[in-house]
Amino acid sequence: MGDDPGERASTEGMKAGGYYDLHSEYQRRVVEGGEHLIRSATAALDLRSIAGALTVVDYGAGTGATSVQAMLTAVAEVRQRDRDHPVVAVHNDVVTNDFSQLFRNIAAPGGYLALPGGPIYPSAVAGSFFNQVVPSGTVHLAMCSNAAHWLREQPDVRVEGGMYFDAHEAAGARLAEQAAGDWLEFLGSRAAELAAGGRLVVQGIATSRSDDGTDRVSASRLLRTMWQVADELADEGLLARDVLERYVFPVYCRSLEESLAPVRSGGPLAGAFEVVSHAVDEVPSPYWEAFRRDGDAAAYAESYVQFVRAFAESTMMKHLFRPGAAGVDPPALCETFFERLRAATAADPEAGRYEAWVLRLLFARR
Repeated sequence: MGDDPGERASTEGMKAGGYYDLHSEYQRRVVEGGEHLIRSATAALDLRSIAGALTVVDYGAGTGATSVQAMLTAVAEVRQRDRDHPVVAVHNDVVTNDFSQLFRNIAAPGGYLALPGGPIYPSAVAGSFFNQVVPSGTVHLAMCSNAAHWLREQPDVRVEGGMYFDAHEAAGARLAEQAAGDWLEFLGSRAAELAAGGRLVVQGIATSRSDDGTDRVSASRLLRTMWQVADELADEGLLARDVLERYVFPVYCRSLEESLAPVRSGGPLAGAFEVVSHAVDEVPSPYWEAFRRDGDAAAYAESYVQFVRAFAESTMMKHLFRPGAAGVDPPALCETFFERLRAATAADPEAGRYEAWVLRLLFARR
């Protein structure tokens, strides 16, 4: 890879054209499960001290459906406290995000623009949330759901026998170090943007410690199945083996301890944030629940792989299929991969079942 930051970026955004919105039922569950946090954070804001508009920013907004859902919760809580207070609603994502789809979702019936009361000013800001993307001291409520677990840049490590951070101990340590640096950049940028007394809500997939002391890594079973499909393509000469062996799916599931380390006593941001609350809970897969009800493996595989493709296609196309396609066009290789993932899922639904533990954090800016 070259020196262009855009070239090294882990993803170009979620699958565009409304595809992600149609296949993000799980992400909606994450936001719904954290609505109490958003309401609590909004209720804690001192509206009397905010002379102008109250600014809410949703980081990693994607194509909009879940971002609008989170924003609706926040703005509705503001309206409960002060019907007429103006609100600036900002949606942030990478420059290659499908912002046209995002604004279609913002303008759709039933969204936060339909709430009665004072003016609401919707906007979008393009840029990596690992940087500061809005002026210092201007944000009153910051939210980030289903996004902060992405790594800033595509990792450059060799993971033998897998494509996830938990697949190899030595590579895992390097990826943990990279993820820790990314998390510090994310939090430092929010510390700069938040006004004193502002709140930050972060929700995303995590690593949870089980009762027997073992780690439960979100999406680990799914990524093992994805690796097996890619490994078969490499065996058949359709995917370059050397590219596959250096490919890591660029997500890191932090533990609660890793997430709190920068803001705890002695941490680099201990003076910037107060930890208001923290929790980790399992969020069940709606696709698996449907399969348990009807037993239709084919329908389950179809809906489940659409969910996976919605968030995974962009990064896999950029860092695996384009550089690794051998004797086949990258889009064709992408189609083959997801079709085989669908077939493997239908043949053995349990093997790659999506299990995820969601970390929910609420911080206050000191």
